[in-house]
Amino acid sequence: MPLLPLSGTIYTPSMAKEFFSYPETQQLFQTLEEITRRSKVSRAQAFEDTIRASVAALAAETMESEYFDAIKAHTKGEIGERGVDLMPVFLAQTIDAMSRTDNDVLGDLFQGSISYGEHSLYLTPPSVAQMMASMTSDETEDGDGRETLISDPCCGSGIPLIEAGKLHPQAELIGQDIDARCARLTALNLGLRQKYGWVICGNTLTREVQFVYRIGSFFHEGAQGRRRGVIREVPPEQCPVLPELQQRIKRYLLDTLDEESSLVPVPEQSLPQIIEIPDWVLRLEQCYLQREQSEDRQKSPIHISEENRAERDSQKGPAKSQKPSPGDDDDPPKTQQTLF
Repeated sequence: MPLLPLSGTIYTPSMAKEFFSYPETQQLFQTLEEITRRSKVSRAQAFEDTIRASVAALAAETMESEYFDAIKAHTKGEIGERGVDLMPVFLAQTIDAMSRTDNDVLGDLFQGSISYGEHSLYLTPPSVAQMMASMTSDETEDGDGRETLISDPCCGSGIPLIEAGKLHPQAELIGQDIDARCARLTALNLGLRQKYGWVICGNTLTREVQFVYRIGSFFHEGAQGRRRGVIREVPPEQCPVLPELQQRIKRYLLDTLDEESSLVPVPEQSLPQIIEIPDWVLRLEQCYLQREQSEDRQKSPIHISEENRAERDSQKGPAKSQKPSPGDDDDPPKTQQTLF
């Protein structure tokens, strides 16, 4: 399988003050500032905790301990006036901005108000990411029947991966970054855009790994019923794109465990009930929803153009006067019937 490398960071002089490339980022910044004020923490901590909570919120109740650990510094005060009460608002604003513009507002917020180019780290602009994706990949590679893996060893917020994924919709996207904040930003950017792949927080050169996220739509059957998510944390040794780590753990088990102890079965109830949705099923579901929405718009009277309406009326002939029946006033409008 082809492995296509990318690079996700560029280096320029440090910033002096807040600066954002997108107007939507300003709204996120104001919400983050209010979380900082309410919780009486630094802006950097408020950002990191909010990002951690957002990742856990998209994990279908598989990362509840991570979520509660992220919000514990933001739960003081009256309900409605706490910092934690604005974290769902932050996530909703992020989703809204992404759906309307597809801009990397999270990376823009991180670079323009948190990192300020610390250690000369700057995120790759989308235009440069598009050029890199077109230069390092071939659009025909998906047609040979092999699975395509696109890897970015220093992924930043994941924009080069996203641009490469546009050229290869069926590819598995693999992002790795030593900065936990960047790894979580990549996970959010990929998950909210319904991509599939892996995000690894660790040192690409030394192969030290802190945590691994699996990105892709899945169901989780928990105590509260079935939930659907797009991000879940998995043990690093279960990540198929870290084969050397799997071999290292196997050698450790063989050296330290005897044959009987290594065969002790894991209690079934301790295993998470995860049903991963294949990417082709997700694409089929999206096509079905788009077709259904298109048909609804065509059937709805408010979407019929004047020309189509005139043509339809001419085919029906002259309208006949008809007295309304007593029950007509109680019937819902046709538009309401169509929509509901």
